Amino acid sequence: MEYRTFGRTGWQVSEIGMGGSWFYGRPEMGILPVSHGVSVVERALELGVNYFDTAPLYGKGRSEEVLGEALRGVTEPYYLATKVGYYPEPWNYTRDDVWRGIDASFKRLKRDHVHLLQLHESEMAGWDGIFGKGRALEAMLEAKEQGVADEIGLTGSDLDLMASVLEETDAFVSVITFLKYDLLTQEARNRLIPTAVDNEVAVILASPLHGGLLGSTRDRWFEQDRFSELYPKLERIESLLADEEEPIERLGLRYLLSDPNVSLILSGVQYIGELEASCSVSDGAYLDEGLIEEIERIET
Repeated sequence: MEYRTFGRTGWQVSEIGMGGSWFYGRPEMGILPVSHGVSVVERALELGVNYFDTAPLYGKGRSEEVLGEALRGVTEPYYLATKVGYYPEPWNYTRDDVWRGIDASFKRLKRDHVHLLQLHESEMAGWDGIFGKGRALEAMLEAKEQGVADEIGLTGSDLDLMASVLEETDAFVSVITFLKYDLLTQEARNRLIPTAVDNEVAVILASPLHGGLLGSTRDRWFEQDRFSELYPKLERIESLLADEEEPIERLGLRYLLSDPNVSLILSGVQYIGELEASCSVSDGAYLDEGLIEEIERIET
């Protein structure tokens, strides 16, 4: 496992982090026992993963419960991140409800402290929901001041909003982008990431295989027609990469790791085999610059 510096925090994080949205199962696929999730987390630690991301949204708190059990008693250094803004009511960013969400998360996580507390889906909060009096940022800064969170971060899909937030305040040390930077799109690299780099903010990439579109699990999560406009580009990408020695899912991760401005990739794995496959890409080998240029010349 290779490690990278997490923005201005100085944290050394595994460049493959474990996303917490799958390892507990899904209602439509079957809920997995807590012991299954614990075994996946244990294997992640063995493989050198030291960054774990979760949220109250994932399984209505089940993801946090599994991580709370799996990390209890773990002594080797790791970083745990969760999010606020979904619990007790979805997308409620008042100061009081942010604190209620923190308290509930800590009960599920079996702890009174996390390394990173993130604002979940900032576009649902909007500018006022973040910066307004008695709103999210006020509560998150209080959490940091009181020592229940070491740092605070930002997540979302609205790249312009997140870039503007980073330009307005230096409170946030990280950003998560979702479906905005992978083999099929470079939106975040062109808009959000330059602002993040200028402000020494860590860049986290979620769903690096575009919700399963890039690889054998395509369309596992989203309804098929959501990505239909990307299918022509996907076919061209697949054709370009057909003669490469590695499958497209590995090349997709390696493409993102080839960008030095990326701090880490969140791999939303469900099974140990998926975890091992993702972690094996963290070997210090990057895509050829010529191949990267060919990938990025392909238009939608």
